Amino acid sequence: MSLPGYIASNWDTLGPQVLTHVQIVIICVAIAGVLGIALGIAGSRWRRFSLVAVALTSAILTIPSFALFGALAIWLGIGDLPVECGLVLYALLPVLRNTQAGIQAVDTAIVEAAQGMGMGGTQILLRVELPLALPLIVAGLRQASVLVVAIATVGAAVGSNNLGQPILEGIRGSDRDAILSGVVPVAAIGVLADAGLGAMQNVLTRGRTILAAA
Repeated sequence: MSLPGYIASNWDTLGPQVLTHVQIVIICVAIAGVLGIALGIAGSRWRRFSLVAVALTSAILTIPSFALFGALAIWLGIGDLPVECGLVLYALLPVLRNTQAGIQAVDTAIVEAAQGMGMGGTQILLRVELPLALPLIVAGLRQASVLVVAIATVGAAVGSNNLGQPILEGIRGSDRDAILSGVVPVAAIGVLADAGLGAMQNVLTRGRTILAAA
């Protein structure tokens, strides 16, 4: 049987797994985005906080995903929840780093001009620094999304009904079609997520260039 035929004949199972995988990616990238941006803002203001936050989030990325998901499953139970929590932790670093770098890259002359106009710290952050840092922030979200799409498959080992399930079952049964039926949709989701956020990044980068020229 060809791979398209295999996928079509098993769509009743694969369809919900694709949906679950997409939902996990959206939820985790959204939460990591909010937390990572907040940490990045704090890191751009306080160097010591930045050193600690970057060190901790970097250390988390060195933990094997199977070990992290397994440990979280002991506390949270099997299913999607421990996987989502683990993926949020994995996705924090690229968002944090890019947010911090984007804010710190804002020209001091622009910040001083905003201060001269009577803007306070919060106004400068929301109306000047974050808008100018957006392209880099989106780049961080782009990196995080690809990371989450791929690592989420490991969550099948702790009961998440995502696209890791057909891969896991295919490995156990030495079934190439089963493995590919999980791998191909995962790759497609990753490419689409990267392309979508990449297009957004390009638009924001052009907008930043126009703003700087003005």
